[in-house]
Amino acid sequence: MGSCLVAQAAPVSEAAKSAQSAAGEYKGAVMNCDMGWCFDHMYPPIKRTMADRYASRTQSNNQQEVRRVMGLEKESSQQAQARMERNMAALRQHYVNMGNDMLSGGFKVERFVIGAPYAEYELISSAGAARSVKEGSVITQNKRSITKAEDIKWQGDRSRLVVLPTTLWINIPDPRTGRRVRIERKDYIYAVRDEAYNRNINTRGTEPNKWYFIDSNTPVNTLRTYFPTLPLNLRTPDTGDRPLH
Repeated sequence: MGSCLVAQAAPVSEAAKSAQSAAGEYKGAVMNCDMGWCFDHMYPPIKRTMADRYASRTQSNNQQEVRRVMGLEKESSQQAQARMERNMAALRQHYVNMGNDMLSGGFKVERFVIGAPYAEYELISSAGAARSVKEGSVITQNKRSITKAEDIKWQGDRSRLVVLPTTLWINIPDPRTGRRVRIERKDYIYAVRDEAYNRNINTRGTEPNKWYFIDSNTPVNTLRTYFPTLPLNLRTPDTGDRPLH
């Protein structure tokens, strides 16, 4: 993906604080095991990728789907749109079912805290970076640091990704004994928003400056599909479970 510096780890900014504030609704959804809400507010391009992968797993015996994936069967744009809508609906229902299963299985969230932004990255397209380098606004990775965002006139896509640490206290039945146990779970989520579109054309289906959320289980390589300039040393907080007594 080239050598241009297109990401900036920055101190906590007003934008990052707004990401933490917007995540308040995410907190409410987690408290209520409302996985449908989490799906609805997932970053749209990631959501479409996950819907395709889910369909591939669940339709592995569908010969028409197999032929399409292998390139043996073409489909019109209308058929592709209808397929995506079906895939999205199926994945959303899967998320809703997960939430319902959590509730019926006795999963109870006692508390959920979203911490202060842990890391923040401003991401621009490679094309935009190349133009900026030529103009002297941005310097490559091997040279000096990027200048402040407000001093740069980006000409490509620009997005912002904020890493938000989370702490979850849950009360669940032990599958072996049936006794209820309490667990503290350290994790994080990504808050993402698109702030500018190359030539003002939005191909990602996102609302400008609206925060979307991505689960930490999402592979970093999947994130790089849409943010190829995300640094290799992406900063994330420690994660893990701790039993409570």
